[in-house]
Amino acid sequence: MPNQIQQITNTLRLNQRELHKFLETFDRDENQSSSPDREFVRWTYRVESVNLVIEHTSGNRVTLPVATRNISRGGISILHSSFVHPGTQCEIILNIPGGSIQSVMGTVRRCSHLSGRVHEIGIQFKNQISTKDLLGLDPLNEAYSLERVEPSRLHGSVLIVTSSEMDRELYTTFLDDTNLNVSTADSIENATARAQKGADIVLADYYIEEETAPSLITALSEVNIDVPVIILTSDKSEQALDSIRDSNAMGILTKPASKERILQALAEFLHADGDGGPLYSILEAGDSAYPLLNKFLSEISRTSLNLEKAAREGDETTCLKITRTLSGTAAPLGFPDISALSITAENQIASQGLKASLQDIRALIVACRRIKARPAA
Repeated sequence: MPNQIQQITNTLRLNQRELHKFLETFDRDENQSSSPDREFVRWTYRVESVNLVIEHTSGNRVTLPVATRNISRGGISILHSSFVHPGTQCEIILNIPGGSIQSVMGTVRRCSHLSGRVHEIGIQFKNQISTKDLLGLDPLNEAYSLERVEPSRLHGSVLIVTSSEMDRELYTTFLDDTNLNVSTADSIENATARAQKGADIVLADYYIEEETAPSLITALSEVNIDVPVIILTSDKSEQALDSIRDSNAMGILTKPASKERILQALAEFLHADGDGGPLYSILEAGDSAYPLLNKFLSEISRTSLNLEKAAREGDETTCLKITRTLSGTAAPLGFPDISALSITAENQIASQGLKASLQDIRALIVACRRIKARPAA
């Protein structure tokens, strides 16, 4: 009897094989193609049992073992033996590879009956998660998590590197309706010079004149430029793919790449917190700090430029000074996300040094560029 009890790992009493068979039937019948209204890519995530903690309005918390169907950065689909009301607050305990767990808070957004006692429950996460960490997704296998990207929400600067004039014009045209600052280069030498003037991300062809994109990454590293590089290639040979992986490239796109795929790849690295839209202060007009808001807004662009320059030049002292200032002033002026990113960058610089902190600094710079004065009513 104890062994039989252990085999009941979810409320549906389905083991992994039965769960897989059940979902295969539904996935064949249901259109799993991408949706124009869906923000995040849904990944298959068939786990026999995860803990769902439901918070009842009475304050009681009930833990239920449930099966899962799919997951995205923004939510999860679970299978349960009974109906759960939309709006119910809950917690999902996810198992991370390596033996750790992640607790994710969420809200039930939908509950639909599938078959028999099986109900599918859609849960929206309170905060986005990293599907890359959870599922081992690799951008070098073109596994990007954003399904739909609003071009106007892309901010920052991108450097396009290809020796093909037509490709430079094509990719630049693809980015016309974004808020990206776009620059181009036709050689590794020119790209390095342009990148030294500032770039948040590089989109590079694998073949650049007589050289390759991994050589570009090496050249950028030699002048202390550490930005994500996405490589466009039609060469899928083992030699080319091995050289891309060894180069520390952050992503890959197979040519020919559509506008949608390029936006998807850029957004993966440019969205500092999963949302590339404008950041407005949440400060109320009656707050005592409100008179200082306009000064902060007028200075933030220069501050982010100074931080970018200091990071590019290896000036750890200035980077630490700027992050410390922002960590203390941004939240009281209505930008808690900026303070959080600043604190992360500050702690990383103090403990690990500037070179190990460049990714956190870049995330802070991108977020600062999104700060806008609230438009007039």
